Amino acid sequence: MLIPRPTHRTWSGKVRWSPKQVLAPSGEDEILAALRTAREAGSGLRVIGGGHSFSALVATDGVMVTLDGCRGLVRADTDSGLVTLRGGTRLWEIADLLAPLGLALPVMGDIDHQSIAGAIQTGTHGTGARCTGFAGMVRGLRLALPDGSVVDTSPSQDADLFEAARLGLGTIGVVLEVTLACVPRYRLDLVEATVDLEEALGSFLADSAIIDHHELFWFPRTARATARTMRRVPQDTAVRGPGRLVGTLQREVLGNGAWELLCRGASLAPALSRPAAELASRVLAGPRVLDDSSAVFTAPRRVRFHESEWAIPAERLGEAVAALRTRFDAEDVRVSFPLEIRRAAPDDVWLSTAYGRDTVYLAAHRYHREDPGPYLLLVQRTLAPFAARPHWGKQHWLGSRELGELYPRFEDFRAVRAAADPDRMLLTPYLDHLLG
Repeated sequence: MLIPRPTHRTWSGKVRWSPKQVLAPSGEDEILAALRTAREAGSGLRVIGGGHSFSALVATDGVMVTLDGCRGLVRADTDSGLVTLRGGTRLWEIADLLAPLGLALPVMGDIDHQSIAGAIQTGTHGTGARCTGFAGMVRGLRLALPDGSVVDTSPSQDADLFEAARLGLGTIGVVLEVTLACVPRYRLDLVEATVDLEEALGSFLADSAIIDHHELFWFPRTARATARTMRRVPQDTAVRGPGRLVGTLQREVLGNGAWELLCRGASLAPALSRPAAELASRVLAGPRVLDDSSAVFTAPRRVRFHESEWAIPAERLGEAVAALRTRFDAEDVRVSFPLEIRRAAPDDVWLSTAYGRDTVYLAAHRYHREDPGPYLLLVQRTLAPFAARPHWGKQHWLGSRELGELYPRFEDFRAVRAAADPDRMLLTPYLDHLLG
């Protein structure tokens, strides 16, 4: 089915593109037909998931394929926890698919708009010192390769292709199915508090080592942070929360409506940015909530923003934030959005930002009506001495030379990618810049 939608953009609106065709296959045969269409036309092909990336990963003037018609549960083994999903399945759908099986995802981020294929291909992650990102949960993939073949791959079946493809930036093949390692269902007990920044940073590694899911939100140039602690409790623990009316007030009226007005005012009058950050740093913490894991991990994000996120060795968190504070003061940075600090376990995924090291993530945001470049580039340059790896789906200004130095298996990835797609059908100029 051909969709007449000439112009597309990323969620923040920063990147816009006009594909020659947008195809919406509803199954494996139609995906293979889309690959054949692009191959016969000598055109590039890119696959879009939820469209929530901030970078130009899926931007193409060739054929764009949406997997929205390829969603749902394929099979599940409740004994092993292995669950196979079609590539276009959105994260927000997965909880409902897993619940009747008594299963859940080990971790989620705070946004669930992405497709599962998009989440693994861009390195999406949540927070938890014992949790990897989504790509680290993958135990098997079914792929449609550019030559029209379909392959099933796993750690024991074409292992190099598997290692490259489970975080492949959409450059290896089209993800038809994903097999994930899931866990028994659980609920989360969320407590938020306003804390002293120095104390929170000093104890972050110790706290996040014992708290199941721990993160900090720091408004630059303030002395406070909002700490979010989420502890796992049994699934039969009673749900508790602020009630529907208070919850709606917190999430929608304050968390989105008032926040939009505050950010828009600061964008029109930059002098308001620091007072806005000071105010927000004092009132961001919300009420205690205990609910199903998927309901606690995620939150509505209706105020749009630009984002850049960097992964550094966990043990360098203190000096990295100190460097940022010094630069922010020196440059008189005025920004109304917080910087988010999360943690993830090391993994062995070739292009994972947590490859081979205990990792802390520093995510910088800028309101979508403001020019993000100067601030996000300042963060990038300040964190560069800490071997910072960029989140693939978010804004950064690194190319293949710098990335090759940050990822020990970068050349292995390039070799597998070239063998899978010798005609470079799944590449674009932006991906050439990233991968060489």
